[in-house]
Amino acid sequence: MNDFASKFKSFLLELIDKHIDVDVIRHPLSDGEIKIDSIEKDTIFSTIEEVFDEISEKVNNLSEKDGLFYLWRNLYDLIVQKLNRNAKRYLSQFPADAKDNYSIWEHLKIASAFQGASLSLFLFTLGPVQSFIAQARKTQDFFSGSFLLSYLTLVGIEKIAERYAPANIIYPDLYKQPLVDLLLEQKGLKIENSQSSYTDQATVPNRFVAILPECESEKIKKIADEVTKRIKEEWNEIIAKILKNFGLDKYVEKSKLIEKQIRSFPEIYWVAIPLKKEGKNISPSVFQDFIEEVKGLKEGDTGISYQLAYTALEKFVGARKNLREFEQSEEYNKKCHVCGEREGWIKAGVGRIEVGKYISEKERLCTVCFVKRALDKYLGDKFKYVSAFRDFNFPSTAEVASSDFKEEALKRAKEEFNGYVEEFKNVLGEKFYNLKVKPLPKLKELFEKGNIENIEGEWFFESNLTKKRIKEELGLELTNEEIENLKCKLKNIIQKTGTSSPYYALIKLDGDDMGKWLSGEKLQEFRDTTHAELDRKQNLLTPAIHSSISTALRNYTIELVRRIVEEEHTGKLVYSGGDDVLAFINLKDLFQVMEKLRAAFSGHVKFENGRIQVDWNNDTGFVEKEGEIILTMGKNAGASAGIVIAHYKEPLKIVLDRVNEMINKAKEMEGKDGFAIALMKSSGEMRVAVSKWRFDNLDVINLLSETAKYFKKEENGIWISNKVIYTLKEEFKNLINNNGRFMEDPQLFKVELKRVIQRSITGGKEEERRKIAEEISNRLFQLFEKDEAQNLTNFLNLIEVSIFVAGKEG
Repeated sequence: MNDFASKFKSFLLELIDKHIDVDVIRHPLSDGEIKIDSIEKDTIFSTIEEVFDEISEKVNNLSEKDGLFYLWRNLYDLIVQKLNRNAKRYLSQFPADAKDNYSIWEHLKIASAFQGASLSLFLFTLGPVQSFIAQARKTQDFFSGSFLLSYLTLVGIEKIAERYAPANIIYPDLYKQPLVDLLLEQKGLKIENSQSSYTDQATVPNRFVAILPECESEKIKKIADEVTKRIKEEWNEIIAKILKNFGLDKYVEKSKLIEKQIRSFPEIYWVAIPLKKEGKNISPSVFQDFIEEVKGLKEGDTGISYQLAYTALEKFVGARKNLREFEQSEEYNKKCHVCGEREGWIKAGVGRIEVGKYISEKERLCTVCFVKRALDKYLGDKFKYVSAFRDFNFPSTAEVASSDFKEEALKRAKEEFNGYVEEFKNVLGEKFYNLKVKPLPKLKELFEKGNIENIEGEWFFESNLTKKRIKEELGLELTNEEIENLKCKLKNIIQKTGTSSPYYALIKLDGDDMGKWLSGEKLQEFRDTTHAELDRKQNLLTPAIHSSISTALRNYTIELVRRIVEEEHTGKLVYSGGDDVLAFINLKDLFQVMEKLRAAFSGHVKFENGRIQVDWNNDTGFVEKEGEIILTMGKNAGASAGIVIAHYKEPLKIVLDRVNEMINKAKEMEGKDGFAIALMKSSGEMRVAVSKWRFDNLDVINLLSETAKYFKKEENGIWISNKVIYTLKEEFKNLINNNGRFMEDPQLFKVELKRVIQRSITGGKEEERRKIAEEISNRLFQLFEKDEAQNLTNFLNLIEVSIFVAGKEG
């Protein structure tokens, strides 16, 4: 057996042997816990022995480095596959020590990384993030900007992991990262439970933290330079291959312009701080000039050196980013239609570029923005055997908005749907390829079962079926007769399903106070995470606790977010890495996705019949998924979200700016853990509302979604007119102050709320209407009363948005 594997096995067995008799697994970041049923030690030991025997056969034919990668990635999965249900359930969270709350796996990772007499903590970041991603006219631009940052960061991570080991990367957790699995498979390694089929998702954040077994500044600088060089080389290769693919590499006169446009990206910053030098931990006194809290610590209190080093690391990298190099650049010709900064020299007719997927008739793009849009060309070539990048496209806003319509059409008007697609085939000929798009993941099976091709969502809105629009988007001239035939085929579908809503939602969720979690400040707030007799150091950000946070965030993005957004609901992820989520959602599923994303972040979910359900009673911080316990951030973690509901024709840049505005508004709430939502109507009106996710035990999203159902018009049923909102606004407009606060007795509002609702109910008998009015008014007043601000304008906007989402005004 490989010597390293042999030592690893002995260490693992020793850890389990010492602590297999513990009866409780405690959450590392909160006071949550789960009780352990009895586990047979002999079963686990014999399984581990068997797995290592199998591994030894496989790694003997591999290089030492490849063997290490194989062991790191597959060990846990190989063990779990052979364990019985009870042992499998707890293995991932089995504590490393009776007094420690982190698992044996975190302990093994940290023990592996902390080898050597000298160590440094290394933080590396790529940017710019917001401005680079937001430079987008199409969702494809938006996604590609995010994916490119994620991919280039991983290129840098790979350099560190190859030089040392994957365990040296403390953040993000690389285990089961789709792109990591793909890169390992390309080395020829067999990956158990591989996630490589999901490589089209950006799950690696734009920064990483590593432990380097170096302390000399020159050696660390050399490593950082090597990482930077590798990233720049990959970026240049992407550009060269994409330009060549479209015949743009022959434009020699543009070479200086291209070089000027690409050299400012990406912005790279790194900082390193010593943790240990020649076998001795760095003293806390080293940090006293820039961390106030250090001054009261004793010279020998070296147990907190990791937390102090990480805190200093974040301060230094922030300061370094503020010292940005400024390079004056003047480009005088027509500007790029996406970024508006660089010269837009790429257009249809240049090289082999035609009007279609990558450019519209009148667009002009700069080098960077064109490369972003055509990134799939490079990825499809580099990863030839990955289906995710084959015929890749990111769904447009129209595709997201129309997805529930398509779902209904495939169930109720399949023949008519196929007839419409075939009509487009007939009139477009070879250009039909530009119309084909992949459906949202949740609808993929429906299309495959029906053997039906999917076409871009914008063509399911009759207003787009014009000669002008088709010429602009597809570069074809159609006759009036061909246009009318297409309209007729579309109407055949609509007769059976109704029209498609032109609105979609963009949601951006971000963990609250992550800086405080990672600096150890939030850990200090929850002393009951450890036994009373334990030392204060247990509440600090130790390497194992930092690794646990990385694991919890990876579980959230890999195990829960993707399932919520793309498998259980009609949505598509732009990015899901670290504590951030960015996704497009069909309006039909918005409330469910919002609530599940927030609840899953703190582990307040459960799996029921294979689906994720919100469970606010689960305070353990652990979630059981497919027979295994996985770690989440725990009940003390909160998250804020910004949501925008917009018409698919609303310029994407405006929507992106608005969603950033909304999440900032949510972050301004005292105590945070809430959301801000904006409804941007096509008429130009906008409604904005903010709220906590919960007020005590009142689940706001659940209340809104259940209440909004009564506002949906049902034939021969009972429903409430949405005029309730306008009536209440008119009646109380003189009873609110400039901030929207209701200035009278809240009971007055409660009485009037019930009266207006009862008068607005259609259908049913008088007694039924009275009961519904009583029920709805009590629910809504409870929400109004719980909000200390008692902002009536905000409250009515919240109800109006809820009614809109329910479909009253689609």
